[in-house]
Amino acid sequence: MAGEGGGRGGGLELDSGVIFLLGPTAAGKSRLAMNLAGQTGAEICSVDAFQIYRGLDIGTGKPTKEEQVKIPHHLIDLVEPEEQFTVANYVREAEKVLQDLRKRKASSIWVGGTGLYHRALTKGLSRAPGTEEAMAEELEKRTTQELVNEVSQVDPAWAKTADLKNRRRLIRALAVWLQTGKTMSTWHGHETVRGPMADVETWCLFPNLDVLIHVIRDRVKGMFDSGWVDELRELMRRPSWAGCPGSRAIGYAEVTEFVQGRSGREETCDKIVSATRAYAKRQLTWFRGIPKVRAIEIDPREPLPKAGVEMLLRALGAGRIS
Repeated sequence: MAGEGGGRGGGLELDSGVIFLLGPTAAGKSRLAMNLAGQTGAEICSVDAFQIYRGLDIGTGKPTKEEQVKIPHHLIDLVEPEEQFTVANYVREAEKVLQDLRKRKASSIWVGGTGLYHRALTKGLSRAPGTEEAMAEELEKRTTQELVNEVSQVDPAWAKTADLKNRRRLIRALAVWLQTGKTMSTWHGHETVRGPMADVETWCLFPNLDVLIHVIRDRVKGMFDSGWVDELRELMRRPSWAGCPGSRAIGYAEVTEFVQGRSGREETCDKIVSATRAYAKRQLTWFRGIPKVRAIEIDPREPLPKAGVEMLLRALGAGRIS
């Protein structure tokens, strides 16, 4: 329970409280999490599919080194950009972090925007078999649009909420169908292992999308000013960077074109803003479908009002994992 005392920020100190704090890109969830952690002594756990990659810092909005010194962060910088990292890999790493947090009776805020990671931690992983290598190689020969068309036909329920630009997810969904005769949505609905955080309360920031796009534009410009181009040049020196899993993070392909002289800065920013807005829209659709989600309507240009912060502090103090 929350009590008086010396959290890191000199305010509350929590005994192993835990919440999810989700939201679309640029909604301000990381800033809010830092505020909550600073007041309570909580630690921050990333729920982000690209902050796991080392070297992808500016473009993924990863916490700075200074922020990581101030507040302990987990589940970032886990693998090299060239390494495949599945949802199952993430859950295994998350379970290690959970065990450590429990052992130390440390409270935690699970922050991010990757809905698939949240679903795996709460609803659990499907028992679907792994993708056979020969099947993956065969499906890789198809264009992304061909994959989209086929998966939309065989599993419209899955396609409705999936990121249909993610070839790896498309191939996985089709492979499961072709190997087992069951759709991915069927596996998710009936053949799952209970998630380790099934009972943790989920809070989600819901900004107005028309307002958010202005914040996204400012954010992208700020990333350029902070050295995103230099970060990309460093990554491009890696022999296997082109086409690797980490290179699929939003914005990295566009900045690569800029570095190669194939587009100007304004055009590049416009492309990244457009792609990020589309992603944020998909995120909001996913988050609205989370059962019992606690929605917070926010203006991403402003800090969350005091009443909202206090509400989250109470939730964090009450949250437990049995």
